[in-house]
Amino acid sequence: MRYVDKGRAFALASVVSSALLLCAGCSSSETAHKIKQGDLVGLWKGSGGDSIRFYGDREFKASGLPKSDSQGKSCTGQGVGQWSFYFETDDSVGTLMTSDEASEGSLISVTLPESGGGECDFDFSVIDQGRSLCVADLDQVCSSDVRFTRQ
Repeated sequence: MRYVDKGRAFALASVVSSALLLCAGCSSSETAHKIKQGDLVGLWKGSGGDSIRFYGDREFKASGLPKSDSQGKSCTGQGVGQWSFYFETDDSVGTLMTSDEASEGSLISVTLPESGGGECDFDFSVIDQGRSLCVADLDQVCSSDVRFTRQ
């Protein structure tokens, strides 16, 4: 039989409870929101003056994207590239793919050419009822605190 000091047990329970409360705040409470292409087209600004402008021809112009893309590759974070919506395929596993034909979605792929022939790929989730975009990955609605708001 093992005895536990009641003071230590209470302190441990307090620490565990606090950690659980903090963890509840850490989980992404963001919800993806589907928007139409016409609602995406236009200027989106970040809190530091960074911007993304989406055009109807699937082109975008960015200044101040993160310095590493969704795969962790180093990027300049600015320039002109292409965008598309992700869509879920009809196969049994619900595979996500991008398409220039998709006219709406809640997850956006942007590809930014880099000097030297490479490219940087970013994913953005549409959040806040379509008023904001956040950097995302395919497993998490918002994977960073980077946000862009519709102007």
